[in-house]
Amino acid sequence: MKKRYLVAGAVSGAIGAAIAYKMLSRETEVNWDDVFQDVMHSEYSSFTKVDGTRIHFQEFGDSRNPTLLLIHGFTASTYSWHKVTLALAERGFHVIAVDLLGFGFSGKPKWFDYTITSQARMIARFLNRLGIGKATLVGCSYGGAVAASVALDYPEFVEKLILVDAISNDDVKKRTVFRLAGLPGIGEVVSAFLTDSPRFSKMRMHDTLAKENHH
Repeated sequence: MKKRYLVAGAVSGAIGAAIAYKMLSRETEVNWDDVFQDVMHSEYSSFTKVDGTRIHFQEFGDSRNPTLLLIHGFTASTYSWHKVTLALAERGFHVIAVDLLGFGFSGKPKWFDYTITSQARMIARFLNRLGIGKATLVGCSYGGAVAASVALDYPEFVEKLILVDAISNDDVKKRTVFRLAGLPGIGEVVSAFLTDSPRFSKMRMHDTLAKENHH
């Protein structure tokens, strides 16, 4: 019996040590100067602040041209648009791809509730911050729901609306793994392991990528 307790204690200690290591070694903020060389189209990247929080975006083309605002999907970033941004700019558009709060290189404040409605409010304030009167909003998946919410709640910022495979609600966050990641205390542990998990990344991208890109 004593041996079993010792084994259980050793296993618990190992698990605790692994969790502590993950928590202590995980970077809470990304230093842009350390990573920008690995970011696609980083030369077009800029940062601004909305409600005191950093927003990362990439801007292409002449600002005098009609503006296209590209909004990525869940667990994605401006990278989603890297193959089309320059091409759209060459076609005569002023193109802006933005990282939603909590994604990419934008801030990840704990006070933000990360709902579609709140992301839409951030987008409206972001457009106002940049001094853009109206834009055509292009939203993919979760970004489509955000774009539609902007059009409904802040129509003064929307010229046209283009939805690409859009969802209509926050149900994606009801999945067990995302509910756990959102819990205080537990979330920090779960997300620390998931962000370094190639298997989790493949699972999340499986339904996003074409079959020939599944590996």
